[in-house]
Amino acid sequence: MTDLVVGELRGYRQFDLVDGALLPMVHRRSGPWSSGVEQARCALDDAHAPPVRGCTCGLYALYRPGSATVSLGAANAVVAARGRCVLGDRGFRAAAARVEAVALPATVRWWPGVRRVRRALADRYPGARVYRSTRRMLRDFPPHDVSALGLDPPPDPSRGYRAVAVALFASFVAVGYGLLLLPREAVHDVAAQWWPVLVLLLLAWQAAVVWLLTRLMALQMPGPADMGD
Repeated sequence: MTDLVVGELRGYRQFDLVDGALLPMVHRRSGPWSSGVEQARCALDDAHAPPVRGCTCGLYALYRPGSATVSLGAANAVVAARGRCVLGDRGFRAAAARVEAVALPATVRWWPGVRRVRRALADRYPGARVYRSTRRMLRDFPPHDVSALGLDPPPDPSRGYRAVAVALFASFVAVGYGLLLLPREAVHDVAAQWWPVLVLLLLAWQAAVVWLLTRLMALQMPGPADMGD
């Protein structure tokens, strides 16, 4: 972790990458973030300046990158919040923020047009560093130490859950391809002798995948206390 910078609070979040712009995955009607400092706007009540307690307004981010970097189809980003912030257990809502760094989505990193995408991001957000690897981005932009604010964010196991989910999927694919390579007679013999075990293994595999996905969804949808309500 790095020391807390006076005037700014580092956070982590994800965006949809659309035509070289970072579009919030919620509150999409507000449009892409601006190239400089993005200002929060309340879509429910324009009589108050966001963020305020009792409302969902403000620019969201988490203190730690775990569940803020789980979705494989989204762009992972580091943001620097400023102005009024409502602090929660796992994250905060801010009045304004700027993009410090962004990592390309996994679905784009090996795409033939990746250079054009990186250039479009760099042009639209000139103050942000664009990375191909989330791991390298997080190494260069570690979380702030928020203990000085009286906060102790809980551990976030989401990236570990995602790794296990990917491993389970890979094992299923590997077993499937392995059976395809075996002679048909051998597959029939295995199925005839071991079908109860195979059924139990399949049920256990499905249960593990459902449990992991449920845990990941729960971590990606912070409750009110997590974000300062």
